[in-house]
Amino acid sequence: MADVEATQPMTHDTTDPVVDDSEDAESNEILLMKQRVAEMEREANKLRELQAAAEQAAHSAEENGAAMETDEDKANADNRSIYVGNVDYGATPEEIQGHFQACGTINRVTILCDKFTGHPKGYAYVEFSEPEHIDAAVALDNSLFRGRLIKQGASVRSFSTRAPLSNAAPGAYPFSKTALIPPPMPVKPTPALQKGKGLMQHLRQNLFTPEKQVMMCSLFSRKSPMQLRVGSVVSVISTQAPTVFNGVLIAIRRRGPDSSIRVRNILNRTGIEMQFFPNSPHLKEIKVLRQPPKGTMRRAKLFYLRDSPEKMSMLAGSKN
Repeated sequence: MADVEATQPMTHDTTDPVVDDSEDAESNEILLMKQRVAEMEREANKLRELQAAAEQAAHSAEENGAAMETDEDKANADNRSIYVGNVDYGATPEEIQGHFQACGTINRVTILCDKFTGHPKGYAYVEFSEPEHIDAAVALDNSLFRGRLIKQGASVRSFSTRAPLSNAAPGAYPFSKTALIPPPMPVKPTPALQKGKGLMQHLRQNLFTPEKQVMMCSLFSRKSPMQLRVGSVVSVISTQAPTVFNGVLIAIRRRGPDSSIRVRNILNRTGIEMQFFPNSPHLKEIKVLRQPPKGTMRRAKLFYLRDSPEKMSMLAGSKN
């Protein structure tokens, strides 16, 4: 039994160890990932250093440029610049430069944009190399640029010479809605307008022929003693058939050139009414054969006569 127990541990120790390949692969991947992360961190540090150096260089350049720019330089830049208004929103600095190229050498063209939206404000500044070019540029006022009439003027303070906010005076907005517009010059009325001459008066004087003018004034004017009265027996002569129509004047409509009368008669116990326009070229003459009884007749009686052929015939036949 003792020999058996001594030999059992020996058989357990002599077994070969088993190597797990999956664990080695995972450890290699972890090492590769750590190396990549370390490389990325080093690249990020280099980028931060480069960005900081660029910002510092730009800041120092701005400080040097601001120190070098004096008030005299600002005034000279203002004297060489012009203001351009009513600029198309899609215009580019190159197009504006091409528009003013004939005036002289241009140093720079700047289109101002809104600081919140970034959209153009509709005006720009053009800086020339010499102040003598300003007069030629101002001569292009109201010239056509991209379908618009642009406005030119001397620049009081350009974008590059703008003073600090504490010292800058508020400038007028070029497109202010509260702009003062002078009232239009009063126009003296013509004598015809003072008299009240209008279209109807012109038609009354020029539309009628001389014969029709006399007929309209005598028969259709309310102030004429010969005016037509409802209930009169009239005879209308026309150029078309029927050439002569006799009857009782039932209604009259006074509307200037559009005046008309309505005449009724009884033919073969049939009531016939015809409407005539005195201003028509087909109507020749209107004759009054008999005035209405007692000088006037009520409209109600005329409508009553329409339904009484016998009385209508008696009236048309001049019977009482």
